[in-house]
Amino acid sequence: MTRAGEFPYEGGIHPQGYTSRPWTIRQLAGLGDGLDTNKRFHYLLDRGETGLSLAFDLPTQLGLDPDDPAAVGEVGRAGVSVATVDDLAAVFEGIPLDQVSVSFTINATAPMILALWIVVAEESGVDPALLRGTLQNEMLKEHAARKAFVFDLDDSFRFSLDVIEHCVRHLPKVNPVSISGGHAREAGASRSLEVALGIADAEQYLKGMLDRGFTVDEVAPRLSFIFGTHMEVLAEAAKFRVLRRMYARRMVKLFGAQNDKSTRMRIQVNTFGSALAASEPLNNIARTTVQAMAAVLGGVQSLHVCGFDEAAQTPGQLSARVALRVQQILLKETDLARYVDPLGGSDAIARIADEIEAEAVGWLDDIEARGGLLACLRSGWLESRIDDMAYEGAGPTVGVADAEESEEEDWLTERQLRSGVVPGRRRPFRRGTCEAELRALTEDVAAGRNVMDSMIAAARARASIGQMQRAVADGLQAQAPAPARPPGA
Repeated sequence: MTRAGEFPYEGGIHPQGYTSRPWTIRQLAGLGDGLDTNKRFHYLLDRGETGLSLAFDLPTQLGLDPDDPAAVGEVGRAGVSVATVDDLAAVFEGIPLDQVSVSFTINATAPMILALWIVVAEESGVDPALLRGTLQNEMLKEHAARKAFVFDLDDSFRFSLDVIEHCVRHLPKVNPVSISGGHAREAGASRSLEVALGIADAEQYLKGMLDRGFTVDEVAPRLSFIFGTHMEVLAEAAKFRVLRRMYARRMVKLFGAQNDKSTRMRIQVNTFGSALAASEPLNNIARTTVQAMAAVLGGVQSLHVCGFDEAAQTPGQLSARVALRVQQILLKETDLARYVDPLGGSDAIARIADEIEAEAVGWLDDIEARGGLLACLRSGWLESRIDDMAYEGAGPTVGVADAEESEEEDWLTERQLRSGVVPGRRRPFRRGTCEAELRALTEDVAAGRNVMDSMIAAARARASIGQMQRAVADGLQAQAPAPARPPGA
């Protein structure tokens, strides 16, 4: 058995584990408009959060401006409403962007959000090269499981690669993609398929960047990963050991990675919302604590814990604070972080890990035999397998079928709804005059060039996300038709 910090990093990527480098404590936030979210961010930072995680409402995720008829009823509800540079600037008012790491839960409009973030930094006097954080930017998992995509698979993948390329060239402290198997798990996939898809997605993005002329050791150190944890503590902790060792070995064997950083899988974990119940919501504090313990025992680098009310609504202020305290209690009041690789040498963990790996390898072999990940997504085979598994899965049971009514819980939920969630926007929405910049963006899309430079220029001119999205769509429409693929491609 290798030690933590030694290839293939089964026991963790750092030799001293959490004893010298605690995990980053994150709490996902995003509600109403920039003013509301900024208030929540300051609240969490004042109470010990060490990294910000920003959630966006559905219109922002899909490239719709808040005044778009299709956005009615959704503005500011599942996250913050961001349409322009000024909206994002309001989110970060009073927060030093060169000192705080920010994770952006954004995918289809990741290029637009990156452009806005860069301009916000410029206008606040921060060199964009000093920005720290992560863009989710994971369109393969969107097409496989979550389905919040705007363009077809190939165009979605292209724009994800544009973001990765720009960050590798210009933003050394930004992780340009957070590769996910966890979203497929939330959609119904098994644990072993979650592992396989996280690795398959990473290898697909890497191949795409190699095709653009980059080397494995230029790109791989910039890849980050996001997974979830469920209720089986030992199996979930073992899962992260399997992910690290499989990834490290495949990076060397399949891609010839020579830089140690290219073989180290850096993992952010969100506790799984599918493990929570809307009835008797206070029970979810126990559930999220168990899931967080699994992540910590698995040696992950960053952790978000769901609020106890998250099965029913955007987390209120109280539930956000409790979720934050769960992490702080695990770090400061237990001994979980005092030992390097506490599960190393366990026969049970080794047996579970071997079982997960054998199944995950089977999935990867099956994907390769069917023509690779993109072919499996185009054919619908992968989606159908996840759908089949969803019918076989089981959710929370305790306090669900036999839930008791409680005046205290009714009051708590009502209070959360009154004070914790702010739907809609308070800030006025204004677009800039930016026809020339949008036209340049359309031309870059049509010509097959990387869209980030023209998108940043459009953001400076106060183009909205909706305007940029339409300019991209116009550019795609102006492209010459792609040659037809042969059957089965």
